[in-house]
Amino acid sequence: MWARIGWILSAVLVSFVLTGAGQVNRTTAGPEDTAAAAAVVAITGLDDGPGVAEAIPEDFADVMGYRPRTVVTPAGSMRVIQPHGDCSSPAGPTAYDFSFACKAHDYGYDLLRYATAKGAELGPWARVAIDDQFGSDLRDHCDAIGGGAGCRTTAGIGESAVKANSWRQGQGNPGAEDPTPYLVSGVMILLAAAGPSVAARVRQARSREATAAAGAGPPPGNRLRHPASRPGTAT
Repeated sequence: MWARIGWILSAVLVSFVLTGAGQVNRTTAGPEDTAAAAAVVAITGLDDGPGVAEAIPEDFADVMGYRPRTVVTPAGSMRVIQPHGDCSSPAGPTAYDFSFACKAHDYGYDLLRYATAKGAELGPWARVAIDDQFGSDLRDHCDAIGGGAGCRTTAGIGESAVKANSWRQGQGNPGAEDPTPYLVSGVMILLAAAGPSVAARVRQARSREATAAAGAGPPPGNRLRHPASRPGTAT
């Protein structure tokens, strides 16, 4: 068992190297986009500045293809959202309807994509702040609707999943990824988990075959035969 655990851990570590998980890797060089940075500061409350609506970059719609909307959430907070966004979890917005928080989070990520498209990607601080605000919005929503412990537990799971994915992507631009390293990593981990069992079964099968062959003796065709006596032949 310990050997299998060692193989699996080794495969996981190699997968981190192949996928670059947790490694900060900016796709653009140079200073950050000031308009996008100001918008992130506004929507996350990192510092005093323009309101969330005033901080939307002027050419955002031209670059990203849609106009963000400003809404007031059930918790009474003003948020800028991606109107066509949604919750990417398998459960969607869940029974607690986290749709506003998800759409605001989508807009935040689109600010990161906007900056990257302008050739001035934002640093890791921006994605961390956007994810933190997402978690805060989820908890505030639970309090506003009286969702109780179940709502807060669901919110915590959603926040943790988002932050884990951001860590995996190095807190960088949430753009399209090459699936090849992840497919290779998945195969490696699968082989590490199943390989020892398969090898053990093969060895056992060969051992049983060898034991059966030894117990059966030589095949009938290979047994020694005494030559039959022929007439006139001395014996």
